[in-house]
Amino acid sequence: MTELEQYLHKIAGIAESTLDELLPKEDTYPASIHNLMRYSIFAGGKRIRPALVAASFEACGSAFPSENVLKVGAAIEMLHTFSLIHDDLPCMDDDDFRRGRPTAHKAFNEALAVLGGDALCIYAYEILANVGSIAVISEISRALGTNGMIGGQVVDIESEGKAVDKATVEYIHMNKTAALIRACIRCGALLANADSVTTEKLTNYGNLIGLAFQVVDDILDETATTEQLGKDAGSDRENGKATWVSVCGMDESRRYAVELIDKAKTEISFLGENGRMLAAIADFFFERVN
Repeated sequence: MTELEQYLHKIAGIAESTLDELLPKEDTYPASIHNLMRYSIFAGGKRIRPALVAASFEACGSAFPSENVLKVGAAIEMLHTFSLIHDDLPCMDDDDFRRGRPTAHKAFNEALAVLGGDALCIYAYEILANVGSIAVISEISRALGTNGMIGGQVVDIESEGKAVDKATVEYIHMNKTAALIRACIRCGALLANADSVTTEKLTNYGNLIGLAFQVVDDILDETATTEQLGKDAGSDRENGKATWVSVCGMDESRRYAVELIDKAKTEISFLGENGRMLAAIADFFFERVN
């Protein structure tokens, strides 16, 4: 494995163990909702968001693992999963598969999926409260609210089947996806007590890779198979979604993704060796299309 693959594998293992420890067990009453929560959390994935928290924390000169970094990474993973459960619902994207297996509302039922997503969100904030950082809680809350993920989701839904411009697509991407990725980076910096200049540079990096991540997702929706994606391929086009590819075309989308990744790596170049893993993660975000 490459150094990055080894790093992601290590963080994923730690994140899995932390999530297993923190989440209620399957047989905890009422078992149905705890089964759904665990079904959705342990559906697979590289645990990129906990890795971003850890890599940012380390880039600021702090030693990992840290109990608070593990808890924040786990909480963000719960919040990300809550958003996916709700995103897949019939009233949203109505997807049947997520990470290669039936979505929560298909494997259980729609009502339980709504409640399971809610439960993961609430439980995540219980964990964050125990971390004891108001700044971290505020950061994540902003990333999720109407000026973040929820705002992006609203404009995404309202743009379906309509002709939209680049500014609208960029708003959707920046809020629906990039906001939580930026929050991962900023939380790592906050937990490491980074100075304001370092935090600003890392914030710019987070915005850029977050935007690139969604542009690449738009490309993959058009070019990858359902088996490769682990979810329904071509669903964005079928649902009339506002994507970078639909507005700018495939070639421009690839060019833009490369530009975003290059800018992101430039933002963190001042970190030198400490930023090595963040730079590798930025490259990995684009390499998914190759």
